[in-house]
Amino acid sequence: MNLRAKFTLYVSFLLLIVIVAVSYNIFTTQKKFLTQQISENRTKAFQSFVSMCNEAIKVKDDNQVDNAVKLLVSTYKPSVVYAGYINSNNVVMFSSRDEDRNIDSVLKTRIKKANKDYIETYSSLAGEQICEFATPFFFNGENVGTFVVGFSQDIMKKQIDDAISMMLSKIKTIVIITIILGILLSYFLSYTFTKPIKMLTNAAEQITKGNLDVEIKVNRKDEIGKLSDTFNNMAKQIKELDSMKDSFVSSVSHELRSPLSAIDGYCDLLIDCVDKNYSKEQELKGLKIIKQATVRLTNFINNILDLAKMKANKLEVKMVSADVGPLIEEIVSLYQPLATQQKKKIYAEINGTIPKVNIDVEKIKQVITNLVSNAMKFTKEDGSVGVKAFPNSGGYGNDFIEIWVQDDGVGIPKQQVDLVFQKFYQVQSGEFKRPKGTGLGLTIVFEMIKLHKGYVWAESDLGKGTTFKFVLPK
Repeated sequence: MNLRAKFTLYVSFLLLIVIVAVSYNIFTTQKKFLTQQISENRTKAFQSFVSMCNEAIKVKDDNQVDNAVKLLVSTYKPSVVYAGYINSNNVVMFSSRDEDRNIDSVLKTRIKKANKDYIETYSSLAGEQICEFATPFFFNGENVGTFVVGFSQDIMKKQIDDAISMMLSKIKTIVIITIILGILLSYFLSYTFTKPIKMLTNAAEQITKGNLDVEIKVNRKDEIGKLSDTFNNMAKQIKELDSMKDSFVSSVSHELRSPLSAIDGYCDLLIDCVDKNYSKEQELKGLKIIKQATVRLTNFINNILDLAKMKANKLEVKMVSADVGPLIEEIVSLYQPLATQQKKKIYAEINGTIPKVNIDVEKIKQVITNLVSNAMKFTKEDGSVGVKAFPNSGGYGNDFIEIWVQDDGVGIPKQQVDLVFQKFYQVQSGEFKRPKGTGLGLTIVFEMIKLHKGYVWAESDLGKGTTFKFVLPK
């Protein structure tokens, strides 16, 4: 059974339960109300009859009493089976609904004197249930007569049953219409719910088949609309990750192939040295290149391993109180020969007295090294790279020191500035030619600064240069 059928069935079932419960409540309430109303009408009719006869009895007008008895029976027929009055002389004024002599002779015996009010239910010879009302009439402290009226319980029950039957007929019609409308409405609602879910399912299946260009178009502002937007964003990110993965694989292949090719080539050269007697300088050059290639491979693999450890929160950090000024000057001095070779300028700028901070020295060295290496890579000839330190942060206040790595290279498009710290991400080339990398260096920077409870961000103008800034707590 699919979701739409289940939803329709469940809603219809709940609707049926509610309708049955409401109908039963209406039925019992209405029956109780009708019973009470008929009982009150009986009491009012009896009291009205007694009041009508009171004045006639006081003036001893028996004809008026007799007419009142007959009027009561005819007015409330068939509910009133009989009515009568017996005076102090035992004279009975009597009238009945059926006007049958045999029955009247029996019913007439019910008209007898009483000293107090009573209501009695009994079964007549014809099998009819009768509720008898009786009340004595006192005049000048003397019991001068008794009024007796018999109401048919069967007629009352029939009136209630007829009213209930009519009401049930209407309820049945309303129930059928409501159920039909409920089923149609629930089917429509289930369709509106399941259609986008089906679209999501189909889109997910397309993604599993490798089609990452799927997009769900659902124009809704509710949770399903939000789910669709989230799915579209997810699909977009998966596509970007897939693109970054391909770029990463290409970069990794290059990063591995280049040093491996160098190692392979110079190993062959060294093997040839055994037979061809190459000079010591050539052998030494080959060994140095093999060493450099090995270091490059080791650093690359260590970067990948460090990133994996940071993501798993398993990277070990050794926090000590250290001065970042000497670290910056050391790294700048290490890059000075490369900068001279590439006709670039690199410098350190320590502003004021930089307080010591708790850091893992090697990790912060790696952060600054990655940022300087990145800046050197994207800076043209005659450009400059500066590493600056400030005792307080302009954006985060006096509780942090701030360090910049600034270049006047090709810059980063503004829409990509916030993306450069993502794993495998590489800035799209645009009008400037950019060297390829692995897309891991800035991710490692971000994670290491995060380990130090600091913050890192980038500011850039396309074509004018980029400044990477990070803060460390004091």
